[in-house]
Amino acid sequence: MIQLPKDLLNHHTHIRLRQSEMYGVLVDKKRPYSCDDALQTMHCLELVLTGSIDVRYAGCVQQLNSGDIQFRRRGNYQIFPSDDYTSLLIFMENEFVDYFLESHVPDFKQERFIADLPPFVFKTTEFINANITQAIQHISHQQDYSRCIVKFVAHQILLQILANDQSKKIVAFLKYLVEEKKVDLAYFMEANFNRQLSLKDMAKLTGRSVSAFKKEFSQRFNTTPVKWQINRRLEYAEYQLKNSCDPVSTIAYTSGFENISHFSKIYKEKFGTSPKNARIEELA
Repeated sequence: MIQLPKDLLNHHTHIRLRQSEMYGVLVDKKRPYSCDDALQTMHCLELVLTGSIDVRYAGCVQQLNSGDIQFRRRGNYQIFPSDDYTSLLIFMENEFVDYFLESHVPDFKQERFIADLPPFVFKTTEFINANITQAIQHISHQQDYSRCIVKFVAHQILLQILANDQSKKIVAFLKYLVEEKKVDLAYFMEANFNRQLSLKDMAKLTGRSVSAFKKEFSQRFNTTPVKWQINRRLEYAEYQLKNSCDPVSTIAYTSGFENISHFSKIYKEKFGTSPKNARIEELA
């Protein structure tokens, strides 16, 4: 699994906008990324510069080619780029989306809306291309006001998309994003207990601040998110040791543990025996 944008920032030229709330990232073909399990923790506006990329979401496959623009909400995706793929990715939080909508469509009344739609895809225009060129220049060669200019570029591109969307579906979708109800904590933790998520990631993905996430979690589960997560991983590992033939190391990794020695230590503390001995005892 990779996390976006987190795992792109160490390998690709990028700019951080408004502290940690927005990023502009240039993905070049010298450092490609491909993943059948990508967790995107922020909303993303992708502008394909060269090549193509397949984006799979909830059974839907979309192929983006040079000149295509895609807006995709945070969530789980499968991503497969071509060898000559390059792109400009602009990651944003609900705060920016909300500010954008309040600035330009404050009185939009949303009626019926299907929430689980595939990502929206648009075609670039001459005006958008000019903005992309400006963004690339300021991400590659940062100077005074580069952060403001790249943020302004994101603003301009979204405006162009809205202007060409006669159906108003993208406006309705953006409205839905910022008004979306909080994700149920029990459902989220069960679905993601073996992922390498920080407390900040978990709070963000469930639509809460870190302090609100910790408080609500404690009230509901009478423990901390980290302690709950470790205990759930150990329970899953115990089940796999007894019901599968996978190697202990594989079980450790699929349970969410990155360090085998640490896994063996805390497994023994909880169950009174090592993972290896638990497997032997089950076979005896």
